[in-house]
Amino acid sequence: MLAQDIRLDDRVALVTGGARGLGKAMAAGLLRAGARVVVADVDNDALLAASSDPEWRLSNGRAVAVACDITRRIDCERAAERALEAFGRLDILVNNAGRGPNHVTNSAATKSLKFWEADPERWDEVIRTNVVGTFLMARAAAPHMIAAKWGRIINVTTSLSTMQRKANSPYGVSKAAIEAETLIWAQDLEGTGVTMNTLIPGGAADTEFVSPPTRQAALAGKAKLLPPSVMIPPLLWLASPLSDRVTGARFVGKLWDANERVAEAAVRAREAPVLRHAD
Repeated sequence: MLAQDIRLDDRVALVTGGARGLGKAMAAGLLRAGARVVVADVDNDALLAASSDPEWRLSNGRAVAVACDITRRIDCERAAERALEAFGRLDILVNNAGRGPNHVTNSAATKSLKFWEADPERWDEVIRTNVVGTFLMARAAAPHMIAAKWGRIINVTTSLSTMQRKANSPYGVSKAAIEAETLIWAQDLEGTGVTMNTLIPGGAADTEFVSPPTRQAALAGKAKLLPPSVMIPPLLWLASPLSDRVTGARFVGKLWDANERVAEAAVRAREAPVLRHAD
């Protein structure tokens, strides 16, 4: 079986940051696979624009929108409840929403992305969104999955080089923290039927997260941006029963060969965890 052949007709997914960039591409991929999808985003204008897309219009009611600021517990709980109200269940959570380096760079109080020259308020907002928001959304979704004895939580992070790159905090810091969340929570969920994994593009994707210098380099032919669709094949496999018992793992979108059988493609796209423990 190829990833494009995976069907998710009986599944309900919630995608945060689902109206733009990687989230929009993943929501569309889930819809094409037959899933019912709750698209959550803090940007109401982006939600409205997404709802006019062909994927949405052709979904025959399988897509619904919910305004959601993942830094607010009540919003996260409301998003999970929206899935239950609209579709009666919640099987898959894609924790994609987040703030990128540009959020700090664009502040008038930021002199540079060196940690002592960055706007501390923007720094805090990135950590609260990416780290705490991921926790709040997973916390809201997990009990429903545990009760059903099956579920998938997929956290979107970034490459190891990005986490460690000079002058790339707090973004790199926040994504390393999500890697730790993934590994810890995967162990917490052992025996529940719910898995927890990480998915990354494997390079700079063509989204609003891209810094102006990187986009300029891409326009000049000196760099290549990955299409957001690179996330879809591994996402569909992770969201399906084909990935049962795979948890605490990390997968790279650009390493997934869409022309290869999913069992082999998953092996090739799997990357060693960023963090390890001794015992």
